[in-house]
Amino acid sequence: MKNNLIVSASPHLHKKESVSKIMWAVVLSLLPAGAAGVFIFGLSALWVIILGVISALVTEAALQVITKRKITVLDGSAFITGLLLAYNLPPGVPFWIPIAGSFFSIAIGKQVFGGLGQNIFNPALVGRVFLMASWPKLMTTFTHPLNYDAMTSATPLAALKEAKFVDTISKWDLFLGLRGGCIGEVCIWALLLGAAFLLIKGYISCIYR
Repeated sequence: MKNNLIVSASPHLHKKESVSKIMWAVVLSLLPAGAAGVFIFGLSALWVIILGVISALVTEAALQVITKRKITVLDGSAFITGLLLAYNLPPGVPFWIPIAGSFFSIAIGKQVFGGLGQNIFNPALVGRVFLMASWPKLMTTFTHPLNYDAMTSATPLAALKEAKFVDTISKWDLFLGLRGGCIGEVCIWALLLGAAFLLIKGYISCIYR
């Protein structure tokens, strides 16, 4: 009797959406938050984003060349890692912070485990933890919104901890992003816009299981 059983590696179920297509859709969903961050914090935020993304792409390509693996920088995953790492940084950090963070994210958080789909932690958050542990002061100094000087301000959590939340910031300011914080986290409406895009595309669901 002929054995028709085919044994193959996962995934076993496929859809028309490729990994690359989904990754770049996520990048599009994140652009409003980045644009809002640049508007709120100025060109320094843009440079942090650019350096974070470029560092991630270069690190991934270099390591794949060194290890003689397929070059996958165009699939969007390294781009997202660099983008998310940059969004988790204060806008006024030195230029080498996003470079070092993205390098660590890709090299240690992703490629050490074998690349896309094999890493056990979110690579961008691995990079953020590394930066926070190494340079905590730089990672917790936040620029005042719409003030592009070296002035710093407390984040909502810091204000809440000091029991000053009600007096220092309004819910409307939180919604608009008029507060100190990391580049990609401050503007709620921009984040909701990105989430709506992913809901419409069917890449995320609001149904709790």
